[in-house]
Amino acid sequence: MFERSVRRQAWTMLGLALLTLSGGACSAQAARPTAAATQEADPFAGDWSFSTRCYKGHYVGITLQRDGERYTGTWSDGTDIWGSDGSFRGVRKDGKLEVDACTTTEQRGGYARCPAYTDDAGYFVRRGEQLVWYRQYGDVINEYLTLDRQPADQGARVDTEEVCEE
Repeated sequence: MFERSVRRQAWTMLGLALLTLSGGACSAQAARPTAAATQEADPFAGDWSFSTRCYKGHYVGITLQRDGERYTGTWSDGTDIWGSDGSFRGVRKDGKLEVDACTTTEQRGGYARCPAYTDDAGYFVRRGEQLVWYRQYGDVINEYLTLDRQPADQGARVDTEEVCEE
């Protein structure tokens, strides 16, 4: 039991390190704006994250940049066991950021392999201070998860008091 707990903690730390590094490569070239400055300038641009230690863990990191009327960005999505990452491109329409997506890892039934994109892969909307990701599964688009703005100088936040349902 102790060995399993140590392995789980090691995988959790590895997952968080990968999320931090996935956004860190871009930030090494140019300083990130503060969350407050980014939010005032654009409701979607910036770094967003989600994490839970429950079950097999789940860690998501998204970085979105605005270039004129278009947006580009990167994503990483994984658990303590497996993960994938890729890119977004999109435009803002009717309060939503509609995106096409691609992946750098092979997926069965998932997004197209970069540099090709899966068109109309989903969209983002703001809900208060959070970013809600809606993804397409077949012909249906469902709410996938809710992300929090990630401070520029920190990795994804992990709730140390999180309670997992059995």
